[in-house]
Amino acid sequence: MSIAASTSRMPLVRANAPAALDEEQGPGVGRLGLGRAYRAGRLVCGCVHVRISVDDRLGLTWRERRIVGVRFCEPVDDDLRAELTELVRRRGTASERAAERIAPIELLVDDPCGEPQQMIGGLRPPHRHHGPLREIEFGFGQPTRPR
Repeated sequence: MSIAASTSRMPLVRANAPAALDEEQGPGVGRLGLGRAYRAGRLVCGCVHVRISVDDRLGLTWRERRIVGVRFCEPVDDDLRAELTELVRRRGTASERAAERIAPIELLVDDPCGEPQQMIGGLRPPHRHHGPLREIEFGFGQPTRPR
């Protein structure tokens, strides 16, 4: 064994085999997925990064515990890009009202073990309001009905 290999703190892995995943995931640990976004049966974004995590606070229903965040990568439909840009520029209650005006989106998240998972919901304002659009994570949840 060479000196670099003997002093390394990285676990030894055979050839190009990936390291084993930790099977036990603690509360709040999310899973990532890739998917596509559709609106009215039309593809509006070909690459969507979806993060699903669980809020472990007491007193929440199972729907309230699930936290979904989405990042839209290229290519993004022009209409959706305009809506996302408006949502990023707004703050506070103005961003909530802008999110209510956005039509619901259907996500098809690729599942490596089986069929794609379908989620339909509305967008929520992001927590981070600066940077390129592909790096901004929007909230995703049940569609809101206009009042």
